Amino acid sequence: METSKTAVAEERQGLEELKEQLRREKQDIERERKQLEDMKNAMETSKTAVEEGRQELEELKEQLRRAKQDIERERKQLEEMKNVMETKLQQEMETSKTAVAKEKQGVEELKEQLRRANQDIERERKQLEEMKNVMETKLQQEMETSKIAVVEERQELEELKEQFRRSKQDVESERKQLEDMKNVKETSKTAVAEKKDKD
Repeated sequence: METSKTAVAEERQGLEELKEQLRREKQDIERERKQLEDMKNAMETSKTAVEEGRQELEELKEQLRRAKQDIERERKQLEEMKNVMETKLQQEMETSKTAVAKEKQGVEELKEQLRRANQDIERERKQLEEMKNVMETKLQQEMETSKIAVVEERQELEELKEQFRRSKQDVESERKQLEDMKNVKETSKTAVAEKKDKD
């Protein structure tokens, strides 16, 4: 019986140990189940996050595609604007070159006109200088001639004055002679009359 008690006690102890092991295994299983549940939840969350991330990625891809389209459209517009501006600039440069060439030609023509005008002015200046010299010479000659003529006229005037003075003297002499003759005649008339009266 002692042996049987011991065996029962050992068996009970073994059973308790098995119970303890079972309890621990249950705890381990529960813990693992919870871990698996957590992992499952985490995977679900991860799946949701991945799905959301995928959706967000698709949206980003769509935005990127649209952005690329916008960029391509803007690039084409810019390319067209660039081509238009280059064409316009080329035309303006050609027009500017033509204008510059015309302006240069105009300047050259003006220079030629100015050169000819200077030549004409120089020629006219020389002609005027020659005319001035001729006129000064002629005037000098005329002044000399005029001086001589004035001297001659003055001399002639003096001679005329002298002739006039002499003529006046002659007239005065003749007048006196006529006066004397008149007086003589009057005296003679008086004498004749007196003689007649006496007779």
